[in-house]
Amino acid sequence: MKTRLYALKHYTEAGDLKTPPLFIYLLFFLSRTWILLIISLASQQTGDKLLMLFYPEQMHFYTGLLVGLLPVLVFLISGRRHAQKKWAITIWPACYYLMVMSLLADLLLQLYYLTLEHFQYSASASLQLVIVSWATIYVFKSKHLRDSFKQ
Repeated sequence: MKTRLYALKHYTEAGDLKTPPLFIYLLFFLSRTWILLIISLASQQTGDKLLMLFYPEQMHFYTGLLVGLLPVLVFLISGRRHAQKKWAITIWPACYYLMVMSLLADLLLQLYYLTLEHFQYSASASLQLVIVSWATIYVFKSKHLRDSFKQ
């Protein structure tokens, strides 16, 4: 197997390949429901109104939490990996597949929401669908990202 060499700035002090910066933004996007939940819990007076604004149907909120659970787990494991925890290092290669599953689940969820609305145009739905599509292409095409999940 041919190994790729990256510039020194792409490695940690322990010699592990760092994930690309876009990876963190991707995890934040995929866990957007959890971030919205934390923001709504922090603002006690307007928290319910904020959740109702983004998720008028309660079931959509719960499915968003379920789909966003995998990226939250990947985010937590990535932090433990840099702390050189043995369990995190052994689980880390499987996190790539967790992220792919989360992306595909989010893509299917966005398409399901579009079918519920009979494919009527919505700026927020279109933006989310475009971002999730680009993110899926990025995850499958980025060699740096794939290499950072290897041992």
